Amino acid sequence: MNLIRTLITLGAVFYTAVMLVQVTTNESILTQAAAGIILLVAVAALTWQRESLALKRYEMTLLWVSVLCFAVYALAGAFGRGL
Repeated sequence: MNLIRTLITLGAVFYTAVMLVQVTTNESILTQAAAGIILLVAVAALTWQRESLALKRYEMTLLWVSVLCFAVYALAGAFGRGL
């Protein structure tokens, strides 16, 4: 499990750096990059949770939030209001 935590953390650091580089080249994506960075930090921090029951709850909450966000995005696209 320690290797998985480390790889997820390194991935989050890498993609945070990518987002910061993109913001320097295109300032109009600042809010999207900030949201992405916050999400990456939250997910990486969850992997370091020691209590397995709390981790399971957080993972399920994030899963359902992701599903609901995808559903809202799909509905917005279906009704011609792309986000």
